[in-house]
Amino acid sequence: MEKLSLKYKLIYSVGNFGIAVITVMHTSFLVYYFFPPKDAGIPYVIPQGSLILGITAFGLIMSVGRLVDAFLDPVIASFSDRLQHPMGRRIPLMRLAAVPFVVCYLLTFFVPVEDSVSYINAVWLMAFLMISALFFSCYMIPFYSLMVEIAKSSDDKVDLGTISSAFWFMGFLLVSFTPGIWDLVSDWLDVSRVWGVKITFVATGCLGLVCLLVPALLIDEGKFSNARVESSHQKLLPALKRVLRNRSFSFYLCTNTCYNVATAMFETGLIYYVTVLAIMDASSQGPLTTLVGALTLACYPLIARFSKTHGKSWVLKVNLTLFFLTFCVITLLGLGDISPYILFALVILLSPFAQAGFGILPQVMASDCAAYDQYKSGEDHAGMYIAANGFSRKLGNTIGVLLFTSLLVFGKDVGDDMGIRMATMVAAAFAVIGLLFLLRYDEKEVLSYNRALIDSARGETCAGKN
Repeated sequence: MEKLSLKYKLIYSVGNFGIAVITVMHTSFLVYYFFPPKDAGIPYVIPQGSLILGITAFGLIMSVGRLVDAFLDPVIASFSDRLQHPMGRRIPLMRLAAVPFVVCYLLTFFVPVEDSVSYINAVWLMAFLMISALFFSCYMIPFYSLMVEIAKSSDDKVDLGTISSAFWFMGFLLVSFTPGIWDLVSDWLDVSRVWGVKITFVATGCLGLVCLLVPALLIDEGKFSNARVESSHQKLLPALKRVLRNRSFSFYLCTNTCYNVATAMFETGLIYYVTVLAIMDASSQGPLTTLVGALTLACYPLIARFSKTHGKSWVLKVNLTLFFLTFCVITLLGLGDISPYILFALVILLSPFAQAGFGILPQVMASDCAAYDQYKSGEDHAGMYIAANGFSRKLGNTIGVLLFTSLLVFGKDVGDDMGIRMATMVAAAFAVIGLLFLLRYDEKEVLSYNRALIDSARGETCAGKN
């Protein structure tokens, strides 16, 4: 069985760098751009007040965008799985989607009424968010499904997932420096801060586009396709039901959802843990986040090694245990005489390995389950597996944010912090629940496809010698 070359691992991973550059730019700065602080130097261009029941125009737009995004993933997955094209099931969609995906994401920042609040701008934002969600799904679902095609063995999938995740993290780091860049652009070109932001985003977007096109243009899907695996013959709902009937995959999805509930509560609550529980300055969050991020990246080789020697489910069990302990430590912040620096040192030791594991392995395990399905049925449903995996992540994030903000009503201030502590305990509980679901994941059965590949390769080698 031929291993995937480093060349193709790098070509594929460059695409994940592009995905990070474009999506992180939106998730990190879209709220800031359209809901800016008063001293940000960015004018209000959409209504800022609440429309009904405390929901803002921006909140409504983002909620509608999430719903559209969640609906599109399985639709695109079904279309990609059933596609019969000379270039394959994945590459044609990736080539089609890359340019409009980036252009539509960038156009969200170029509203028609630039200097005043207008509902026209709100409509513009919603329209391009939904269109960009369409093209994002058209690129992202085939891209992650391609892992099943090009990385045949489980070890290759781990290596590809590790390198790809590292590229994503580098894209994340690049985008995190854009606030400093747009100030330099504003001064250098002598333009307003708004145009400094726009120019920086366009330049960043062009870099992201080039990276998205690298795997789309340089990977020959036909070279990796298995002639014994056919396109899916099932439509959307039957295909989705088929995927969810895979018991191990269903238990894994429950685990992934629980983890994402917990991690959403960790990320959303970090500023509260620093400023309210530990009573530290808000500026401490930056160095803490940077240090945890750097250590998380440093843990990637360990995740790859332990996944091969002990199994991916074993690694995630350790990750969930460490995440549970992380929340237990956070709950102790501000209680008794323990220094918050000691407790945050424990957080820094516990959380990076946990976050590294779930940064790499979810796509790999979804790919394993898809490859197992191919091995059993002879049909390709990889897109639907990737879509279901993405939905579990989005569902977990949504539940986590909703739970955290709801629990804050029980106390979110120094001396009245019960809501924050309740949130940390709920997050710890979700880590335990995720661990219990993962105990039902039968990795030995799922990886039977990998053993079949190895046996087949040995048989071909022996036949060649004879």
